[in-house]
Amino acid sequence: MSRFARVVALGLALSAVPSVGCFKSGPVGRVNILEGRTKDTRGTYLGLPLKSGQVVLTESPDTTSFAFSLIPEKFFPFTHVAILSMEDGEPWVYDVTGGVATIPTHSRMLDNVSGTLFRRPLMEYASGNMHTEIYEPPPGTDRARMIAYVQKLYAGGKVAFDNRFDHRDHSALYCSELVALAIEAGGGEAPRPVKNSLHPSVQGALKFLGVPEDESLPVGLFAPQDRFVAALGPFQSRTQAWAYFAAKREIYRRFGADQRLGFVLSLSGQGELGVRPEIVAYADEASHLFDADPNPPKPGDPRIAEATVALANRKFGPFDGGTTVATQSSPATRAP
Repeated sequence: MSRFARVVALGLALSAVPSVGCFKSGPVGRVNILEGRTKDTRGTYLGLPLKSGQVVLTESPDTTSFAFSLIPEKFFPFTHVAILSMEDGEPWVYDVTGGVATIPTHSRMLDNVSGTLFRRPLMEYASGNMHTEIYEPPPGTDRARMIAYVQKLYAGGKVAFDNRFDHRDHSALYCSELVALAIEAGGGEAPRPVKNSLHPSVQGALKFLGVPEDESLPVGLFAPQDRFVAALGPFQSRTQAWAYFAAKREIYRRFGADQRLGFVLSLSGQGELGVRPEIVAYADEASHLFDADPNPPKPGDPRIAEATVALANRKFGPFDGGTTVATQSSPATRAP
């Protein structure tokens, strides 16, 4: 593992919000209601048909939203997941979040991260993120049992943040692990973990951080489009948000075996981890590709992917697939 990769792994450990787990994110501010309002507003919250047991997905504004999206062997949107509970007519969000100690004292860097199960108002929770979407739980999930499970954990006050991101060990929890367990408590079928990428830089960083190298539970597993309820955040539309996700997907596609973490991330002279400015500019421009379109595409429309790929080709040059990264599903594709 190169020195740069070790420093990047260290930066990831001490930065913000990984998609396979979740740390505290920074302030963003404005929250627009983008989609999901109903004509009949009776029994709704600001016109949104919110119900207990729905799943809240968010995209962090932090560097690690790009870095940790490289971990699974396929791309997933979003970086954090939580559970919605309607209490006295108000939407509350339950999520497991970790924070970094002011003065790190442990040699394993993630041992300096601690946290617990939090309960926060939805709008306050959404304001710290780039984008928020709400989804129904899997069919057959008993919402009352699901919420009872989470509220019992919260009332007990003993939930510890899982800084090893191990979905097999429930003595401590991270965000997607909590949501999966809550769905199962409600009798629903939670998503199954997926294999991690065998990209050398990714595997090296995971090993350095001391987290599972074989599989993870990306939060995007909880966001099938047929269960979409509502969207809110600083973007002006879901089209903008999903064009941004498509740009991240294109960066993921281009991260072949001949690529290194330094092709996506950068380190300042002060050791601060960031996303390379040309990638930030690309993702921002991608989010505005359809601003002037009188009939903008919806999430899942192939026009979004086509436009973001074309933009990447103009900015970075055409890409034919590069050097293939081995996957655990298809190990024979390992590059030499």
